[in-house]
Amino acid sequence: MHQSTILVPALQSQWLMMHVIWANEAWGSYWNWDPKETWAFITWTIFAIYLHSRTNPNWKGTKSAFVASIGFLIIWICYFGINLLGIGLHSYGSFTLPI
Repeated sequence: MHQSTILVPALQSQWLMMHVIWANEAWGSYWNWDPKETWAFITWTIFAIYLHSRTNPNWKGTKSAFVASIGFLIIWICYFGINLLGIGLHSYGSFTLPI
């Protein structure tokens, strides 16, 4: 694997390929309730609700489409909103705004 020199020091390790084991080594825990991790968890939860709602005959159609729309909105918040803020442990993935 090609080693990049622009990575922050916490990412320059042999554990990069195993992100779960690496997170434990770098920060001392698997989950830190970082804003990016929290919104990713919310996204997974919403889409789990969506998949379960599709199996319920009373929730097919408009109701499940509404849940999917909320999930799509949350993906946008997770990807753009949190990256534009540039806070937390995952701030190395934030966007830089040109001045």
